[in-house]
Amino acid sequence: MTFFKVALSNLKRNRVRTLLTGLSLAVSAATLTVVLALDRGYSSAVTDDLVNKTGIHLYITKEGCPIEAASVIAQGGLSPLYVEEDILARLATVADLEAILPFKLFAVTTDDGSRTDIFMGVTDAILSMKPDWRFAAGGWLKEDDSVVIGADMAQIEFLQVGQRMYNENFDREFTVTGILERTYSQDDGTFFVPLATAQAMVQREGKLSAVGLKLADISRMDLVQNQLRALMPADYFVLGSKELSEGILQFFGATRAIMIVMVFVAFIISVFGIINTMLMAVLERRREIAYLKCVGAGRLDLVRLITLETTSIALAGSAAGALLGMVLSPVAGNLLRTFLVAYVPSGPIARPEPMIALMAFILCSIVGLACSLYPALRAARIVPMEVLRND
Repeated sequence: MTFFKVALSNLKRNRVRTLLTGLSLAVSAATLTVVLALDRGYSSAVTDDLVNKTGIHLYITKEGCPIEAASVIAQGGLSPLYVEEDILARLATVADLEAILPFKLFAVTTDDGSRTDIFMGVTDAILSMKPDWRFAAGGWLKEDDSVVIGADMAQIEFLQVGQRMYNENFDREFTVTGILERTYSQDDGTFFVPLATAQAMVQREGKLSAVGLKLADISRMDLVQNQLRALMPADYFVLGSKELSEGILQFFGATRAIMIVMVFVAFIISVFGIINTMLMAVLERRREIAYLKCVGAGRLDLVRLITLETTSIALAGSAAGALLGMVLSPVAGNLLRTFLVAYVPSGPIARPEPMIALMAFILCSIVGLACSLYPALRAARIVPMEVLRND
């Protein structure tokens, strides 16, 4: 018989114990896959939302904390802090700015609590900020009561260009002048209205959520940022889009640390479970191992046999866990989305990738292999005469 057949036969002796041992390592692999997918997905989603998809390089805001600023800038809400509209005159003197976008952003939850509508008051400058925008129908804002809607809201509200849209929260009607093509960002669920209209809707005339700036030369960002800080009042902040994303990710570091602890605990449980299982298997088969030594099996043969048994369990458990983690990652992402309080990106929070699953499989397999060393050495040190003296 080959070593593999002997190892497989030994594992089949106690199927339940073998299955439970494999499951412990599968849990570790699945947990590691989910954590890595969440970490990769959240980082990518935040960067996409605040850096790649906005077309804005710098923000002028009253919120000094990147997390609070991102909540206002990217998620809506109505912050008690606001930027005065008269700073636009100061910004117009900066030659390195290609476009200046003052905006008012707020969110309103429907009476039944089933949906939160995001309104963004903007100027024509947003068209230069978002050159990748395409209109599925219609065009840009024309009148004070005009609205351009994202693809999701057009589908939810069954709206078409030229139709009237009534919003009960503000007791106001709008005419749909344009419907955007799907961008797979927060724009898909946003109502875009003229800046003055948005300010009037929340009684904040002359007050802005923030000002977005697009630079003519991105390589001069640090220089322009310093220049803008000198122009702004002391209680104003100039934040880069990259600073916003990094600030959010630093806050997410606390959640990441908790998830890493979960992975560590899962690995510890797996390690002790595998060592305990294989050690019990060795002790139960002491007589059998003694007979094998009597008929010529060497120490390396026994180490090889026990290692092969453990490796078989580790490979099967790691593969099953990695695949399970790929399946559960989107579910974990949706669950995490309900608990995030600082910033919830519009894109998927979990991004399971084959490389992540492969990494989890390899790491867990190595851990399983390492766990076989002690039981294998115990088997190799068995002295046949001590075990068979009573036979």
